[in-house]
Amino acid sequence: MLGSIVVLLAPSLLPGWALASILDGSGDRLRKGLLSPALGLLLLYGVSGGLLLLNLWSFWTMLLAFIALNAAAWRLVSVRHEEVAQRSHWQRLEAAMHGEVSETITSTISEEAGVQLEFQSNRHLPLMVVSIVVASIALLSPFLQNYPFGVDWIGFAVLSQQIAVDGNLMLSGTNEGFWTYPPAFPSLASWVVLITGADAGQAVFHLGHYTLFALLIGLMGAFDRHGAGAYAILSMGLGLGLFAKTFDSGYPSVASQLGLIVGVLVLLRPSSERQRHHTLGLCMALLCVAMIHPTGAIYLALFMLSHVIHGFKLDDEEHQELVRRFAYVVSAFITFGFALALLVIAPRLFEEAVFSEYGWQGGRPLLVYNGFVLFAAGFAAIGLRATLEARIITTWVACLWLLSFVHLVEGLQNIPILSLLSYTLYSMALHAFHVPLALLVALWWSPKTNLTPVGEDVEIRWPSMPEPVGLVALSCVLLGALFAPSIALSLAQHDELQAVAPGDHALRERLGEIEGAIYTENMHWGYVWNAPESVQTTSIPTLGLVYLTAGEQNNATRAIYADNVSYFSSNNMNHALTSPLGSIQWALATSPYWERLIEVDGAALWVLVPEGDAGVSILTGVDSEDCLACVSRLDPWRDHRFRDPMNLGDERPFLAEGTKAQVKVSSPTTAGKLCMTYEVVGEVNGLYLQSSNGLERPFHALRQDAGYHQGCFDLDADATIEHLNISWKADEPTRWVNPLGLSGRDTVLIDRTGVKFHWIEWQDVSS
Repeated sequence: MLGSIVVLLAPSLLPGWALASILDGSGDRLRKGLLSPALGLLLLYGVSGGLLLLNLWSFWTMLLAFIALNAAAWRLVSVRHEEVAQRSHWQRLEAAMHGEVSETITSTISEEAGVQLEFQSNRHLPLMVVSIVVASIALLSPFLQNYPFGVDWIGFAVLSQQIAVDGNLMLSGTNEGFWTYPPAFPSLASWVVLITGADAGQAVFHLGHYTLFALLIGLMGAFDRHGAGAYAILSMGLGLGLFAKTFDSGYPSVASQLGLIVGVLVLLRPSSERQRHHTLGLCMALLCVAMIHPTGAIYLALFMLSHVIHGFKLDDEEHQELVRRFAYVVSAFITFGFALALLVIAPRLFEEAVFSEYGWQGGRPLLVYNGFVLFAAGFAAIGLRATLEARIITTWVACLWLLSFVHLVEGLQNIPILSLLSYTLYSMALHAFHVPLALLVALWWSPKTNLTPVGEDVEIRWPSMPEPVGLVALSCVLLGALFAPSIALSLAQHDELQAVAPGDHALRERLGEIEGAIYTENMHWGYVWNAPESVQTTSIPTLGLVYLTAGEQNNATRAIYADNVSYFSSNNMNHALTSPLGSIQWALATSPYWERLIEVDGAALWVLVPEGDAGVSILTGVDSEDCLACVSRLDPWRDHRFRDPMNLGDERPFLAEGTKAQVKVSSPTTAGKLCMTYEVVGEVNGLYLQSSNGLERPFHALRQDAGYHQGCFDLDADATIEHLNISWKADEPTRWVNPLGLSGRDTVLIDRTGVKFHWIEWQDVSS
């Protein structure tokens, strides 16, 4: 992780410093130090995505582009005219901040400098240090685990590996076609892969969490301009949205929020203080964000629209003229974006209906993930309703909320632009509202701001957050910050939450032993992002829009279920890769045409046996009737398995750690080995299996580490096994916070360590 941070920070710090100087000439070193990582990272995303979009991405073009970017930044921050009159507006503002006097330093510049000097002299430095420490928690998870939770990161890793190897988004493996996906995030992750030598999955993990950290301190720097720097991060701590999205590995959606930092620097200032370079910076941010993820571009465009709406309401003619010019820019970008979506992308979704995977995002999900900050923002909106900045942010939030109504027309067809919006904003409750609501709360929370008054006849009841309320809010945030590391440490011991089993990782390291096409399951655990160049996998993630002209996945899947050996022989596809999380293994285990070549803890590399004389297994499921001491629990992956030959259903028997149980089994008389697939929930302290008869060895220790595992035991040919006794070293389970209970994939939030039983495979069955 440290290496990835250095690789990202080194080429971005100077460009970020230069952009911070241009957008906020009043910033001192502390503020620029907070802004530089975020603004520089935004530029890196834009450069990397632009090169990939132009089909020019490679290690050397990236290196040259970063050198050129830093050279331009160095020139901007180091070259100064001796005469103040010949300097640009932001340089004259810098001069005013340092006390220089000149006829070209207007009263507007002097007033702005005076306000900013007062903010800087009255900073609450201890609270800023606390806020930076709170933001640093975002970097913790990559130090504790190798891969993230969620499933999206697997697709990003596949794209990143493809870019690192070939420099494009052409489909990998046995597939022909290309991905249509915003290029910035996977291409910058590829840069991390090439420089650090990290696995693509790890590079995605590191980049995602570093981006969240840079975003948080960047927002702190942006709101320091309004005297609310420390309170920006504290206000972010009142919500869960972006943190939950990062936990779920939705990194591009989070990264696209970087453009909002530029929006805060430019749009929450009086139009009289905004110059041409501010508008250019905002346009550049919009372009960079669009290459990261369209959600960020939509949110920034609505922020700009809210600024224009309230700008036209002011009576000042000069101010309205400035707003009118800015409105032309906003209109041009919105028109271009709408035309691109309508004419290029949306037609490919013509047959797709409006999609709402997680329901209406302006309803329950918004309350679950951002309820506290929404509640506080409601009071802030009332208390600051006589200020221009609060009205802009409130209108912005309202526009975002209206946008969420697209999910209320789920199933509507033949309107591709709505389908595109629904797919783009399917989880917007997590990432659309968190930043705007937190910024509104920060302005209200800070006791020292200089907001622009409007509507002098409006009575202000709560001009700032009452001090007792502020102390309670601060205590809640700090308490959450203290619990967050312990929760991260706890979750790092729960590999069962990951979409790839421990055996999968170990087995993929041995794929270099084979060549040619290999069947992989078309599910999260089947997408191999680190396959050797000699291996062509059949499955690819459906990330963004996939234009597939040729592929073997569907044909190969049908051939497996039909035992069509000639298909595999003619396509030189002699191997298959399965995970204990998947379902294709059940068909291979019961087929006489496939046998395991390599097996690692339930993950298996199968080889084709054209003669049809491979061993055939018998599969039996384990349910709650077979384990009376167990309780039924939902299987989190129940919606990702499409065949159920053992009638396992959606639930699995769960046995809490410390509870002894007897699992009833029915052994075929001709079986030679029993293999039980089980899932350890959290790291347990000793898990044992024994049987008084039927096993060659009556006592076995099972795996204690979390995740899917398989234990195989030789059977005693002279005895029949009827049950398995499960015992533990510990007497009580360990409690832990299960995030799946919050997302709906499970029903338990405060969970217990233990084991889930899935199925039993009887191997070496003689005919």
